[in-house]
Amino acid sequence: MAAPFLHARKIRFSHCDPAGILYFPNVFDFVNAAVEDWFDSGLGVPFHEFHMVRRMGNPVVSTDCSFLRACRFGEEIVLELSPTRIGRSSMEIGISVKVGGEERMRLRHKTAMISMDSFRAIEIPPELRARAMKLLAPERHEPALHALHFSKAPPAEAFVSRQLVRYSHCDPGGIVYFPRFFDMFNAALEDWFARALDCPWGDDLMGRRNLSIPTLAIRAEFLRASRLGETLEYALWPTRLGRSSFTVALSGGVAGAERLRAEWTMCVVSAGAFRPVPIPEDLRERMQRVLQSSA
Repeated sequence: MAAPFLHARKIRFSHCDPAGILYFPNVFDFVNAAVEDWFDSGLGVPFHEFHMVRRMGNPVVSTDCSFLRACRFGEEIVLELSPTRIGRSSMEIGISVKVGGEERMRLRHKTAMISMDSFRAIEIPPELRARAMKLLAPERHEPALHALHFSKAPPAEAFVSRQLVRYSHCDPGGIVYFPRFFDMFNAALEDWFARALDCPWGDDLMGRRNLSIPTLAIRAEFLRASRLGETLEYALWPTRLGRSSFTVALSGGVAGAERLRAEWTMCVVSAGAFRPVPIPEDLRERMQRVLQSSA
């Protein structure tokens, strides 16, 4: 087995959120940069040539990330990347994110090979497959990434946030760049807290209550591309309530047709000590109403 491909990034001030830690959507920017560099150095195909000259794309099908410990301003993270499964037109990649040798995040990332002209799946080119096979890591006794199992139809009580796909969300392929979806997820979550839970983040959650809700894990699937000018409707609803943590489901669609879905687990922590605390009773009560109704 070849050694994993390494991609190092220093966490800059601009990468951090108001809680003082790495803002989680930026993790997926780092992942994309690592994959681009891997194409160049590991597979011998510069990504801009692959995309702009050879007219091939490598969109994300699904990604699954566990956040084991927070990363902070000034730390250097190293992403260790290895392919773990190679199909006819898809590839699964395992990524471990470390700081000083300590694992902080663990990702499983699945991409597809497509023609940029037809936007349909194509076979991985033989020379690319041969190079990737040489780098294949042994399976870590994990099942292949399969579809999320929550219902395609959000419950009637789900909160809905409508967001326009803007120019800044899109990549050179003319579709939404997948890390921008996580920004949209976060906007939907903020809207839910403010409008459904009556707890705006600025003056209430992070202000009066002095709390934060870092991400513990998120799994997202991208079923169909979204483009500039479309309005995505994000339905969000809680699916689990623990003592300090909770899980929400997200379903994003355009004109009733589902485009993506996600399952997202967060934890309530005190902003000062950054330790888990119980979900405030008033928020728990409001979440519980929707949880019971949707059940």
